Amino acid sequence: AIGDRAMQLFLPMLFWYALLETAKLAVFSSSASEPGSVLQCLKDSAGTYWFIWAAFVSFLLVKILSIFNRRSPWILFVSVILVALAPVTFSISPLIRYTFPFFCLGFSFAQSREWWTSITRSHKPLLITFLSIAALVCFLAWRKDTYIYNNLALVHDVQSAKNVLLMLLGSAAASAIVIVLVLQCWKVGRSNRVTRFITVELGQSTLLLYLM
Repeated sequence: AIGDRAMQLFLPMLFWYALLETAKLAVFSSSASEPGSVLQCLKDSAGTYWFIWAAFVSFLLVKILSIFNRRSPWILFVSVILVALAPVTFSISPLIRYTFPFFCLGFSFAQSREWWTSITRSHKPLLITFLSIAALVCFLAWRKDTYIYNNLALVHDVQSAKNVLLMLLGSAAASAIVIVLVLQCWKVGRSNRVTRFITVELGQSTLLLYLM
């Protein structure tokens, strides 16, 4: 499974990165002779496609943790806390730490989809209202230090704790609202051939389309 996911994520990433780098070298040929260009290429590939690395590392950690099937919910919860508290700030590690809780949340939803569906169906209007208000409040309170690029998901005082908490809550609330909107659009447009082609056929190549 890890090998398949690596091929799914890294193959298109390497292809497009090589294509773009070749084009850049063709236009700016002098950059190839600059010292440290190989190291710079590695940094660029990590920084530009950080979301792919974050998805793969999260998948790898969850796959390893899922060996303990009977205790996986608690193990996932503990792993989220440990990853969030890890004082690692080099390269794209803060972005991976930011992505990991959302990956675990999505994994948990997928594992107990029927249970979550039964809960959300009975309280859907109230839940959507609450999430909308939460997303709006977080948006109004959002500031420069709330971004993961600036706070690095590090907690060292009360203000930094507020920034990280606001970042996670705001991101979760906004993501939930977008998911609800996308599902509503799918319910309305799924009978349309064009919509089905885009979502079902092209949806399988979303990563390729995004990289393009």
